[in-house]
Amino acid sequence: MRIAHNPGFDRLVFEFAQSPGPGAYGVPPYRVELASTFTAINGQPVRVDGNAYFAVNFQQADAHNPNTGQVVLPQSKFDLKPTTPLIREAKLVEDFEATVRWAVGLDRLVCPTVLTLANPVRVVIDYPTPP
Repeated sequence: MRIAHNPGFDRLVFEFAQSPGPGAYGVPPYRVELASTFTAINGQPVRVDGNAYFAVNFQQADAHNPNTGQVVLPQSKFDLKPTTPLIREAKLVEDFEATVRWAVGLDRLVCPTVLTLANPVRVVIDYPTPP
């Protein structure tokens, strides 16, 4: 997972290992939606920096190896606080039973553009910013 600012947008990228999954290019089923609160799998509230929030949910996906339990995403990527103009924080909220959920906090509400790309398999979310 990575975040970067480009002229006119902040970009959030989720990259996946190759998979025979059902989605385009093997992308797992996903949903990007507005959110107001986030709750961890243990029922505790999850705080995320920002004034507007999106949940990014992946099904049939894991941030760990389901056979060994070993985390495949570096722990330093579980909670990112970039210095981009719009994205304030992206935090892993859930990685349980083939569901991965991220909380994204923005400085203000904007309508994102969502793309799926191949080689490598990615879900890309662009949040528009002033040029």
